[in-house]
Amino acid sequence: MRGVGMGELELPPHWKVVKLGELCKIVRGASPRPKSDPRYYGGTIPRLMIADVTRDGSYTTPKIDFLTEEGAKLSRPMKKGDLILSISGTVGLPCFLAVDACIHDGFIGLNNISEILNKEYLYFQLLFWREKFNIIAPMGSIFKNLTTDIVKQFPIYLPPLSEQKTIAHTLRTIQKAKETRQRELELERERKAALMQYLFTHGTRNEQRKQTNIGKIPETWEVVTVDKVCEFLQYGTSKLCDSDTSGIPVLRIPNVIGGKINIFDLKFTKPEKKEFEKLSLEAGDLLFVRTNGRKEYIGRCAVFCGKPPHAMFASYLIRVRLKVNILLPEFFQFYTMTHRGKSYLSGRASNAADGKFNINTQTIKAVLVPIPSIDEQHEIIGTLQACDRKIQALEKELTLIDELFHAMLEQLMTGKISTQPLTEIYV
Repeated sequence: MRGVGMGELELPPHWKVVKLGELCKIVRGASPRPKSDPRYYGGTIPRLMIADVTRDGSYTTPKIDFLTEEGAKLSRPMKKGDLILSISGTVGLPCFLAVDACIHDGFIGLNNISEILNKEYLYFQLLFWREKFNIIAPMGSIFKNLTTDIVKQFPIYLPPLSEQKTIAHTLRTIQKAKETRQRELELERERKAALMQYLFTHGTRNEQRKQTNIGKIPETWEVVTVDKVCEFLQYGTSKLCDSDTSGIPVLRIPNVIGGKINIFDLKFTKPEKKEFEKLSLEAGDLLFVRTNGRKEYIGRCAVFCGKPPHAMFASYLIRVRLKVNILLPEFFQFYTMTHRGKSYLSGRASNAADGKFNINTQTIKAVLVPIPSIDEQHEIIGTLQACDRKIQALEKELTLIDELFHAMLEQLMTGKISTQPLTEIYV
């Protein structure tokens, strides 16, 4: 079988290939002009935006943009349950409307769907074709755009209706499992954030609290600036880096992610012996991001745990080596992720002429840190690392479910896996 921009594909003999335009009515969205006109915008009628779709997934509730009644008349009203497809910028992303809403001209709506086509199956078929939509969409002046004519000509692989329902049920089951794990992951991240806020203000010993210049903390804790508890702070190398693995690995901004050192996408350099001795990392060193185009990324940090061995760090990072008999690096790293810790770092970043935000060694030296005993620091670290392990396990499970979903989507939408034995069960 050959479709729009497709190569040869062997489908099951009882399947058909029908153009999408022959199976449903395709309508393009519309936008009131001029944009932001109060006659049309700022009302109570929701208008779908691509950010709504990427946030909610298959069943989307628009929450970002709203039209007045006059604005809705100049847009394209759609009904709850209608199937929508993005056709501009982010191309080929389908969703169902969870409420009545309008769509702008970056979307098309699909309604009056033929009785021989299951709507859920069509959703997954469109999801299957998303990459192909992105390839064939012509480039406009700014964004890629799909025309309604291209979409109408797109081939839909059509097994019997009962088989469509079984395929949709199978894929939806996997998708629901993913959504469940995603909710668990979000809750665990929220739990960790709340736990951090509590532990850094209440501790683990049920102590009375005292008022300090960073707020209330347990009575036995102290508050000091980083310069009192660090051996030294240091900027990294400005030496040119490349992919030649015969050199020394250099950690850069992309390697400091989510409070951890990520050793993917490493770059390398060949320093002089003196520079290597000066800038080689030791386990327990903290690396801070000192410059970024996004203010909220400034001051994010991670503890170097010895991997990769013999590593250096780049000039856009700052190395902090603490006096570990007073302040443990893992404790300080977790503190930088609290609201209070962030306020001393990204909250005090300066705006440079190039549009980037910056901190320096003086910014870090001035950070006020609450310090409990080493034993209590270990307790707090252990509690939060347990949260991290659960988060990592959920992230790994989500990745595996996502891989399963895409593998099954490919196999089911091309008939390589037959669902006929399941049809009597689910239909």
